Amino acid sequence: MGESTKENKGNSSTVFPVTQSNGKIIYFFSDFSETLGSGGSADVYKGYRCELKNPKAITGPSVIDINDVIIQHNNPVAIKLYKPGYTPSPYRKSSNSYLPLEVRGRMVLIMKFVEGFHINPAIDDNPEIKSMTFFQAVDAAWQLVIGLNPLHYRNSKGTSVVHGDIKGSNVKIKIVKEAPSDDHKPAKTKIDVEYLDDDYSKPILAIPQIVQGTPEHLALELLDGDYSELSDFYALGPLLLSIFGAKNPFKTMLEFRDNHPAMGYEGLVKHYAELGYNPEGLFGHFKEVLDNSLCELLKKFLLQMVAREKALRPSSDAILEFFTALRQKCLFTEQGEDASVFSLRMRIAAGEATWLEDKSQRQLFYSLDQTVQNRLIHLLGPQKSFCFYELCTQDKALNQEGISNLIRVLLKQLIENKQFNNSVSQSQSFFKSPVMQKELQWLLSCYEEKNWEAFFSKQGDVFKNTLKQAPQEIIPLITIVVEQLTKEQSHAVPRPAPLSQGSHALFMKKRPATAFSSTERAIVVGYEN
Repeated sequence: MGESTKENKGNSSTVFPVTQSNGKIIYFFSDFSETLGSGGSADVYKGYRCELKNPKAITGPSVIDINDVIIQHNNPVAIKLYKPGYTPSPYRKSSNSYLPLEVRGRMVLIMKFVEGFHINPAIDDNPEIKSMTFFQAVDAAWQLVIGLNPLHYRNSKGTSVVHGDIKGSNVKIKIVKEAPSDDHKPAKTKIDVEYLDDDYSKPILAIPQIVQGTPEHLALELLDGDYSELSDFYALGPLLLSIFGAKNPFKTMLEFRDNHPAMGYEGLVKHYAELGYNPEGLFGHFKEVLDNSLCELLKKFLLQMVAREKALRPSSDAILEFFTALRQKCLFTEQGEDASVFSLRMRIAAGEATWLEDKSQRQLFYSLDQTVQNRLIHLLGPQKSFCFYELCTQDKALNQEGISNLIRVLLKQLIENKQFNNSVSQSQSFFKSPVMQKELQWLLSCYEEKNWEAFFSKQGDVFKNTLKQAPQEIIPLITIVVEQLTKEQSHAVPRPAPLSQGSHALFMKKRPATAFSSTERAIVVGYEN
């Protein structure tokens, strides 16, 4: 959607009456002379609130003489006129628009008018972006990330949806200079960011949906109808590359498209996924001297967001964590304060493991608020979580709540069938059937409820017999749970419970966890040395 252009189409001026929830009718006017944007499904024009000079009963959109209305030029709106056969998405965010109207068989949507500039593919066509400081770019990126939260996580407000058509023309960035609070201080600059045109919004479902959108922004999994938060963040990726100075993220893709004019939609998307976005020129336009390690981490994360395979991209939680920490780091650094904690949060969100080898970084982690610790533990992933657990035990620094949360996260990741080893093919799974997941769910339940009696019961033996077939990679986790449940047993007051027979019966004896040998732990899960 480009900036408004004057266009004398000779169309009749139209007034649009809208009845509000309180019954009051308000009016909007457009002569269709200013085009805000044009697409395959609709055209968008600039309009205005207005008052009728001679109040009369107007129940629907009507042709009107411009001399019969008082136009409120300081109160603009965007009027979207759909082409025949097209309608607004039923899942679109409705807070920025009025209910659709119908004009001679065509739907009309009156929306909030958003000032600002779009993000063009080439950096040289983005003079406003080239003028931004690094912090302003970070702030814009952060706003674009959190701006998707109202769609992705509606909770009680309705179905969670994806935007479905994130691209440069569907984003507006506004740079506002605020009046200085002090005569001796320079005026501050504020960045406002907003998404436009969510007509391709779709619910986030586990079933395939019809693919729509701009090929250059489509994640590969969308060809299978797999819409998710990550498909939106994939589409956002090249816009973030542009904001941080990439010369043209689409350069290689557009060259391929121009050289293959007969190639269809699906073929283009597949080849675009192979080619990837071009980060050339990243950070090159910023005037300030930037931290090289920060730039490398940011570049790495941006490219992770647009990875070909969905499973290789950071989670939506990791994306929010990364850009929130990046923004906070910039603010603290600007004020001359220590920002090391934010660097650590960024490294964890980006999936880095080197911080685990640095004891000072681990100590920094242990010093974090418990809520932040729990949030970051969820981002570690199984492999790093196992490593972190061993280091926590060695350091004797993470409190029991943190340890318990770490174990719960590990079990839940395995139950959800997430990969333990990144080197394993994404198509592979630990479990050939959902049976093991059921047993792990039981194990998690025993752990969360601290129910050692259930764990050492006859029914528990049935589940443990299945866990004997667990892959070697998860044996350490099961051993950890056994240790914790044994600690619960050693401190618990005995209650009547059915005794199990055989090799598992010895674990009904109360004794300190430290006396629980590795050989006996192995017997519990079916692996003897």
